[in-house]
Amino acid sequence: MNKTFSFMRESSTARFFIPAGIILIIFGIFMFVINMNNQNYIKTKATVTDVEEKQETTEGSEGTETTTIYNVTLTYTVNGKEYTGTLDNVSKHKVGDKMDIFYDPKDPKKITQTKSLILPISIIAVGVASLVGGIISAVNAVKKHNKMKEQERSWANE
Repeated sequence: MNKTFSFMRESSTARFFIPAGIILIIFGIFMFVINMNNQNYIKTKATVTDVEEKQETTEGSEGTETTTIYNVTLTYTVNGKEYTGTLDNVSKHKVGDKMDIFYDPKDPKKITQTKSLILPISIIAVGVASLVGGIISAVNAVKKHNKMKEQERSWANE
């Protein structure tokens, strides 16, 4: 029974990092695919016409924490035609602010604030590092467990 608990304790790091790494890799690939579709988007200037401020409250170990989220409505012009769009969860803006956005040349109603691949690639890299660390931890836990079994056998043979 002690061997089982010992193995569970030794493998706890692996049991955390392997699933976390897999989840991060999947999420990073999902974001990468979405951002790859945005790579042909064209940059333009937009004017903020409305700002919706939302307060999100979360309970944590250090008490209640409030986060402010900003959703903006903006107008922008493409080929002489004016469009209105919204972006959620952006940094603080005021009505009248100018901001850079990217629009789909095939459908200018589709907009995004960024088309960078840095974040998805970073998430994938952290996921791979977590997965590798988890695998190394698992291998070390198995080695330690096998070493204990070997030691136990040698005591039994004495």
